Amino acid sequence: MNAKTRRVSVITSCLAACGLGVALMASSGPAARGVMSSNMAPFTDAAVAPLLALDRATEAVAERITPAVVNIQVVGHSTPAVSDGPQEQIPEPFQQFFNQFQGPQFEMPRQPQVFEALGTGVIVSPDGYIVTNNHVVDGANQVEVTLNDRRRFTAKVVGTDKATDLAVVKINATGLTSAAFGDSSLLKPGETVLAIGDPMGMDFSVTRGIVSAVNRSRSLSDGPDARGAFIQTDAPINHGNSGGPLVNARGEVVGINTEILSSSGASAGIGFAIPSDLVQPTAASLIKNGKVVRGYLGVEVTDLTPDVADSLNETGVKGALVNQVNSGSPASEAGLKPYDVITSFNGHSIAGSSELQTLAGAVAPGDKASVEVLRHGQPKTISVTLGDAASAGGQPIAADASNESTTPKLGLQVAPTDPNSPVAGLQVQSVTPGSPAMVAGIGRGDIIEQVNQHPVPTVTELQHQLALAPKGKDLLLLVHNQSGDFIVPVQPSSEAH
Repeated sequence: MNAKTRRVSVITSCLAACGLGVALMASSGPAARGVMSSNMAPFTDAAVAPLLALDRATEAVAERITPAVVNIQVVGHSTPAVSDGPQEQIPEPFQQFFNQFQGPQFEMPRQPQVFEALGTGVIVSPDGYIVTNNHVVDGANQVEVTLNDRRRFTAKVVGTDKATDLAVVKINATGLTSAAFGDSSLLKPGETVLAIGDPMGMDFSVTRGIVSAVNRSRSLSDGPDARGAFIQTDAPINHGNSGGPLVNARGEVVGINTEILSSSGASAGIGFAIPSDLVQPTAASLIKNGKVVRGYLGVEVTDLTPDVADSLNETGVKGALVNQVNSGSPASEAGLKPYDVITSFNGHSIAGSSELQTLAGAVAPGDKASVEVLRHGQPKTISVTLGDAASAGGQPIAADASNESTTPKLGLQVAPTDPNSPVAGLQVQSVTPGSPAMVAGIGRGDIIEQVNQHPVPTVTELQHQLALAPKGKDLLLLVHNQSGDFIVPVQPSSEAH
């Protein structure tokens, strides 16, 4: 069959299909539809009133917030990382030749690669400020914003903050509909929320779900300065939803969608949003300063677990447990100490470590804050003048060391740290499999600084503290590793290891 014949065949097939379509359309007129009829009794509005009310409420919320939602398209350049190449795939006789051409002088020039990305944003002022994720605009050379009414603008990146994964961009427009923020601290698991955005390029899509949990630890951390705890939701979130709003039943933005937990890359019903109580001060600082100015307290804290609270005789208490106080920090100068339980900061109750981090960061450097702590069961109020997180430094405060070395009976072998070490205590040389220390997560190289709030610079002092420990209660070990200090409850064994 020649090309002309093929073209005729395609046209003939198309005409046949079109003719069939016409025939089908003709047969589906009023007469044909009359053949199909239902004998089901119709539902009354009263029977489905709750569902209809939910639909109307969802429609109203979506209609309220959608004009404040924008789609963001980014074009940028990224420089690929240096790759060593698949050297292991080179046959052995040729590897020696290959190795002669290794090193910087033989590296091929790395060419910037163009990338495109899609995301979502929320208008937060009528004059064109828009909040989105940092990872949406990271590396952007060009940012295009499309409004709900299909107008397009070129946007300027005002400021970014990697620690919170937030960014602000600006378009040259006025009279825009800007979103209202709600109080994310009032969210409860089970509340209805909507996620609006540009999933997979499907612009201005609305999904509905609930708040699955609050105060979730961040699963994508950019290091110890990663800020805030997430709102978890089952409202479907996919690629492109990043930077879009999570909205409560009142049409208020309670979070900015930022990431998902999924093995496939598609929504698995586990999405996360940055709470509005963190979004608002961060965005305000970016708009005002082009960067985030944070207060610095100078402590490393963890959530107070029931086991640790019991060992501290603080049963039933909630708060942030101070693991470490940095030398020269505002916390050190104000008198905060390890094992303090921070229960309130500037009048706000502290239920966990993420709340303290967020509240302290929101205080301007140089301002005073009131910190309420429990120390040995006694409440104390401490006034702290916050420093600037951008210039923060300091090292953990440590005790003195000695030169003694032996094997204690806690399922691990230890030796005193070097006198010149910045951290004093007993360094773990080995851990017995299945021992209390291994169960507690203590590993080789960790340094035990304190037992039950007492420094243990020598093995003798460690043994002394083990002998003094109340039976049936966990020991509290202050342990140092590469991540810093942390307090570990350990249930000592009655047998020697």
